[in-house]
Amino acid sequence: MKTISLRDFQREGAKAFGIAPQSEPWLLAGREQEFVLLPVTPENRSAVMDLAEGLAAVMALRQDQVRAVEVGLDRLGLEEVDEEIREARKALRRRKHSA
Repeated sequence: MKTISLRDFQREGAKAFGIAPQSEPWLLAGREQEFVLLPVTPENRSAVMDLAEGLAAVMALRQDQVRAVEVGLDRLGLEEVDEEIREARKALRRRKHSA
């Protein structure tokens, strides 16, 4: 994976990548954030988007797991989980009936 500074990319745009077509990902490195650029062609657009959406889902799940541990949900027993599910279902039914 090649790296380019976000500043260079902002200043030079696509010229910062050089003239040769690239098939490998680039890492745009900023001070506080980094971004991955993947080459996309009409032939691989769908596959690249599927990959990106799957990765975003995995990242969101990991964040949810970290938050669950932070608030202690990882220590709930099976009966407590079942009770939470029952309460959530009741709330959904109440919302459907009041709509």
